[in-house]
Order: sequence, then C-alpha cells, then structure tokens
Amino acid sequence: MSRKQWFIVAALALADVVVLGAMVTVVVRSLLFPSPASPSAPPSPPPYVSPSPPHAGGTEGGGSTSTPPPTWTPTLSPSPRPTQTPRPTGTPTQTPTPWPTLTPTPSPTPLPVSLDNPTFEGIQENVVPGWQVGAFVNWAPSEDFDPATSYATPRFHQADDPRQWIDGPTLQIDTVPWVKLRAWVFQTVEVVPGSQVQFTLRATGFVADTSGGYILKAGVDPGGGEGCQAAQWGTERIVNQEDGIVVLDSPRVVVGESGRATLCAFAETQFAQVYHAAFFDDASLTVSGPSP
Repeated sequence: MSRKQWFIVAALALADVVVLGAMVTVVVRSLLFPSPASPSAPPSPPPYVSPSPPHAGGTEGGGSTSTPPPTWTPTLSPSPRPTQTPRPTGTPTQTPTPWPTLTPTPSPTPLPVSLDNPTFEGIQENVVPGWQVGAFVNWAPSEDFDPATSYATPRFHQADDPRQWIDGPTLQIDTVPWVKLRAWVFQTVEVVPGSQVQFTLRATGFVADTSGGYILKAGVDPGGGEGCQAAQWGTERIVNQEDGIVVLDSPRVVVGESGRATLCAFAETQFAQVYHAAFFDDASLTVSGPSP
C-alpha cells in the first residue's frame, strides 16, 4: 500500500472512533442525567378582589380590609326515591257453597190391611173361602210315575188332627201316599198404586221321614195377576214337625199401576213319602203408603 493510502485508512478509522465515542457519550449521559420533568401548568391568577370603601376604623397607614366574596355552595338535588311496584292484589279464594243437608223423608209406617178369611176358617173339600187354589199336576192314579218328578192332585181341607193346628182351624194340603205335591193358595187385594206391601203367614210341615220336609215360601205378585206365576218370593224354608211353626215373609214390593197385589202361599214335598202334609194359618198383609 502506498503511503497516501495508509493515511486515508487511518483518517477513516479515526472518524469511526470519534463517532462511536460520541454515541457512547450520549447514551451514558441519558442514563446518568435524565431529562427534567415537563413544566407544570402556569399558576392560576390570584382571585379578583373588588375594591371596598375603607372602614371607619381602618388599619394603620390608611389601608382597608377586603371582604372575600361568599363561597357558592351548590344545592344538592334530592335523589328521587324509587317507585315501589305495587304488589299484585291477591284474588280471594272462593269459599265453596256447602251442599244443603238433606233431611231424610221418614218412611211411611206400615199398616195392617184386612184380608178375606186370613185364619182359613170354614174350609170345605178343595174350597177355601176367600182364597183360590192352584197346583202343578203331571200324574194320575193307575199311571206310571217317577217318585222324583211325578206330582199328584193335592187336597185342600181343614186340618184333621187338632194337634196339627197352628192357631185354631188350619188349612191342610196333602195328597196320595208316595207321590209328591206342588200346590199354592192365593188372594188378590186392592191397594193404592205405588204402595209397598209385604205378605206374612205361619206354616209347618209333617212327614213320615224327618230327614225330609216341605218346601214352604210366601210371595207377592205386585201386578195383581191371576195365580202366582209372576210372584216375587221370599226366603224358601224346608220344614217338618221337628222345626215347629215358622213364619214366612214375602219380600217388600211396590204395587203397580193396577192397584192390585196377589198374595201367595206355596208348598212342595221335598221328596215322596208314605205320609206328608203342609199347614198354613194366620195370614196378614202390611202396607206402607206411596213415598211422597
């Protein structure tokens, strides 16, 4: 390299050193001596004081005391109270109207009604005054018969033996030995339509073999029909002399528009025997007037 070139290189290197030194100096100074805070806002001017006339007793040197202006205090507006939301008005619960207490209508007092010949007096052979007779018959003498299903013609007469009477003269129903019977007696009475009626009578049975007896029951046809085909029957009883005298009751029934009721007493042999007979006495009828 020539001498001149070395001189140029040295000059450039010196310039670089100077520039780097200046930069280092600036950085060091900025770290050691930070820049002062920014100037604050200029102070507010003093309050204006209006001139006041001197007081009589002024201060020494003829000076006067200035009265500062009154400080304005802002009036606080009252905060509005929150409007209360009214509570919803409760709908009153409707009190249920109680049902009226029903006073039960008293049942009419049953009254006895007079029957025609209720004690079965004056009976002739197959003729019972005040009563009609009926029977189921499917066998006649000299015909073959089945002891279980054959029924002979019955006899209606006054009881032969006073020891078999129920209360004085008594109706007796019997037939030929070893054949069964099925028979009934009935009487039709007039009552007010809609009335309730109940038929009652006393009865018993006599048989040779007390392992059997008579089937006895009482009933009423509320339509007043002829005979006992439409009768409504009470409790069926099987009776013989060992049971003594029993009371037969029909159900209590309401008489129809015809105003007639047919009263029925029924007897049937339980099974065929050499001797058997049924007995009826002391019939009665009670009637309750129609309900209002």
